[in-house]
Amino acid sequence: MKNMFSKGAHPSEFGHRQTTMLMLGLFLLVSQCLFAQSRIIKGTVYDEHKDALIGASVILKGTSQGTITDIDGNFSVEASDKNTVLIVSYIGYDAQEINVGSQTFVKVQLKPSSLALEEVVVVGYGSQKKSELTAAISSVKSSDFVRGNVRDAGQLLKGKIAGLSIVNSTGDPTENSSILLRGTNSLQGNNSPLVLIDGIPGDLRTVAPEDIAQIDVLKDGSSAAIYGTRATNGVILVTTRKANSDFSIDYNGYVGTEEFVKTERVLTGDEFRSLIQDGTISATDFGGNTDWLEAITRTPVNHGHNLSVKGGSEKTNYLLNVNYKKNQGIFKKSDNEALIVRLAVNHSMLNDKLRLNVSVNSNTQNYTTTGDGSSFNRGVYSAALVTNPTLPIYKQDVNKDVLSSMPEYDGPWAQPSALVAIANPLSTIETANGRHHRQRTRLNGNVTFQPIESLKFNALLSWDRYYETRGYRETFDNFNTTVAHSRDGFASRGTCETTDQLFEFTAQYSEVFGIHNISVLGGYGYQKNIWEDYWMRNWNFPTDQFGWDNIALGRGDSDIAGAAIPINSNKTSGNLISFFGRINYILAGKYLATISVRHEADSKFVGSDQVWGTFPAVSLAWRINEENFMKNIKWINSLKLRAGYGVTGIAPSNPYLATYRLGYTSNNDTFYYNGQWVNKLTPQSNPNPEFTWEKKKEFNVGLDFSILKDRISGSVDAYYRKTVDLLYNYPVPVPPNVYGTTLANVGTISNKGLEILLNGVVFNKKDFGWNTTLTYSTNKNKLDKLNNSKYQLANDYFYVGDAQAPMSGVPTHRVKVGESIGQIWGWKVLDITEDGKWIYEDQNGNAVESKDVKIEDRKVIGNGLPKHYLGWNNDFRYKNFDLSVTMRGAFGFQNINFTRLHYENYRDQAMNNLKAGYEKVFGKAVLTDSKQFNSYYVEDGDYWKIDNIVLGYNFKKDFIKGIKGMRLYFSVQNALTITGYKGLDPEVGGSLLTPGTDDRNKYPTTRSYTFGVNLNF
Repeated sequence: MKNMFSKGAHPSEFGHRQTTMLMLGLFLLVSQCLFAQSRIIKGTVYDEHKDALIGASVILKGTSQGTITDIDGNFSVEASDKNTVLIVSYIGYDAQEINVGSQTFVKVQLKPSSLALEEVVVVGYGSQKKSELTAAISSVKSSDFVRGNVRDAGQLLKGKIAGLSIVNSTGDPTENSSILLRGTNSLQGNNSPLVLIDGIPGDLRTVAPEDIAQIDVLKDGSSAAIYGTRATNGVILVTTRKANSDFSIDYNGYVGTEEFVKTERVLTGDEFRSLIQDGTISATDFGGNTDWLEAITRTPVNHGHNLSVKGGSEKTNYLLNVNYKKNQGIFKKSDNEALIVRLAVNHSMLNDKLRLNVSVNSNTQNYTTTGDGSSFNRGVYSAALVTNPTLPIYKQDVNKDVLSSMPEYDGPWAQPSALVAIANPLSTIETANGRHHRQRTRLNGNVTFQPIESLKFNALLSWDRYYETRGYRETFDNFNTTVAHSRDGFASRGTCETTDQLFEFTAQYSEVFGIHNISVLGGYGYQKNIWEDYWMRNWNFPTDQFGWDNIALGRGDSDIAGAAIPINSNKTSGNLISFFGRINYILAGKYLATISVRHEADSKFVGSDQVWGTFPAVSLAWRINEENFMKNIKWINSLKLRAGYGVTGIAPSNPYLATYRLGYTSNNDTFYYNGQWVNKLTPQSNPNPEFTWEKKKEFNVGLDFSILKDRISGSVDAYYRKTVDLLYNYPVPVPPNVYGTTLANVGTISNKGLEILLNGVVFNKKDFGWNTTLTYSTNKNKLDKLNNSKYQLANDYFYVGDAQAPMSGVPTHRVKVGESIGQIWGWKVLDITEDGKWIYEDQNGNAVESKDVKIEDRKVIGNGLPKHYLGWNNDFRYKNFDLSVTMRGAFGFQNINFTRLHYENYRDQAMNNLKAGYEKVFGKAVLTDSKQFNSYYVEDGDYWKIDNIVLGYNFKKDFIKGIKGMRLYFSVQNALTITGYKGLDPEVGGSLLTPGTDDRNKYPTTRSYTFGVNLNF
């Protein structure tokens, strides 16, 4: 310091030197501080299962600086303060503040927020937290749907919900899923569940599977009773995807093909010719070698595309979803094309107190037909099995020496012998042309007004119009028209139109008073339906050029002098009025109660003493895990006991059955009155003023649980349901009645069953995850009652079903009081004689030959309803790969194999048969007996299916510039069936009272292979 201020120093030199040194010192000091405090902080963000959270937000508290985590959950951020605090957040998780201190690497574990843990389930006229449900309701999110190319939305739920049976027994691309929940509830009514799409009655084929966010199923009476007469068979609530302010574009597309899962073993042309030559059979050798199944099939190409665009603002937003699918069936001329468009717009105003939702839905379907009024002519399949395989496709290729054995026919197609009433299968397809066009348009608006937090009013208005046109023709070369009916061409045309109008108004009040949580809902509904159709047929056309487009050219009336061309039209309408209400009450978060009632009137009951029906329900639940004595049991996360009782109804299909229905007689009888002839009006049925609803009364008890930090969860439900006042046609005396039968409410049927659902998180690591779901259900039904003092059958049973020609009139099933629905009824086979005749068991247990067996010797030889259903779904994740495997099975039932019954008998020597028909029965003798319906053709149908396999790969974000997400996948539908059943597929159809009927005229099930891509922009 002394030298600095020494004598002789110039002031200016001092100032410069001093300034320089001061600046240098300050620079070094600041640099040292900055070097000491500015640093890079790195870290990883993961969830409660130690899996990386991608896209988590990491912000320096008090600033706008920050970053997001990468695909491995890692982040890197620069900080300049040793007191740095990071705010880490992720959607669905509680945000955390991390005091970094001197750390340069931090690990952050986020926990799910309490709101995220509360899964919301859609219920009748609203939604509830899953923890607050008191009834048996199952919910499936879109992330858990069956993936790949599905025919309709019903297939999304296959094997996912205990007690819900979804069957696709055909490969026809125009067919829909058959759905049954908790057994058979009616002898004559519809047994399909009510389907509501965003609260509006609809059809699962009219909503694009890719456009669905969630499906909830109301399974028991207490949850479904608020829908009254439409809910006896359960309710399926479909919730479509919602719009929001985040702009996004999603595209899903696929292309695929199909093949038969299995084909029948029939003789080739050479094998058939060999049997002719050695004298085994007596048939004509036409000189060819035709695989008729191959001739009528193809390698189909299917493709589908779904484009979804959504965006807008917080107040006004929209969603547009466009879905297009074109499916070729494996049979020629079995095509289905569908376009589904939905536009939804939401707008809120008055500080979100008033919300308006408007939706426009359009569904267009076009498909080809080869049958009058139907889709694919399934008789063509059975014809392909049995048509002589030595017959060439075209007449020009037939051995000239045997042309005379063919029927007289001017067309180019080769036809079988005149002794066989079966046409060339390919000619049947090529000379028949049909088209169905279906258009469904639904407009709906929803207005919600919520003046205060606890009070909400909602008005729903919907207009739904379905319109169908159909046309069909058979050309002059059609063998059935030309030869069998001696006509020059055939054509038909028809239309059908249905209009549904719905208005519903609800008011809901919800409030919490200390430990009391109460919600009250009240509502009014009005539904109007108008249905009308028209159809006509004509034949004997002068030309083949027009078909149904100029149907008046035909001279069908020339067949019989004075006969009229078949033409008809109908129109009916109906109204449904209802008042409904529900109260939900929760005490201290532990004890829950729900009470609901619906009071409903249906115009179908005009003339009845009971036009109005009342359908009450009550359910209770106890959240056991909320009790103090459970607080120390940490491994139980939730435990809830439920019990409920509810009443629902079934209305008949036809209106005005309670009163006199007048109509003109079929032969237009007239009488002379006031100088002119007047047509007679006569009653069409007996009136029944006591006519009323079928009512189902159901009691359900269930247990919901979650343990081991939610790694294992599930539910168990047991139910007993009884349907009373079953409708059936009963014989009555004439007179005083006009007709010999009256439709009356007399019978009773009951169902009881058990359902189990288990969910498990087996592994949940960073690079590997495995979630599994197991479902089990069993159901047993019984017809409890069929007669009363007023209406009685001659017996306590009746027969249904038909064994088909040449056994027409022979029943296949018996329905009897005290027994289950679905009982297969016929002769029980014990053995076969040395000369190929059946040996049966008579009613006394003795063996008798077929020539001595009696009608009274028939007995129960099976049941077509499965007793047990099992489903097992597995989702695997390995790094960017995902694998989904859906499996399910049905056990304890039998099928009638009609193909074997009719085509395992080489007595029909002019036709082809299954190879088994030429093999020894029981290793003893080849069957030589006539066709007889018996237990030999009734087989166990138990099966286990690998229903769906999907392998996908998820690309990293921005793998392709401009694409936020990309996934490629390959799927196989109907991959493998393990069964002892000899038919093509053990999962067969049949009517309500004739289950287990494996018809010979069918469209066999197929296995599909699909490549697809999911893109998010």
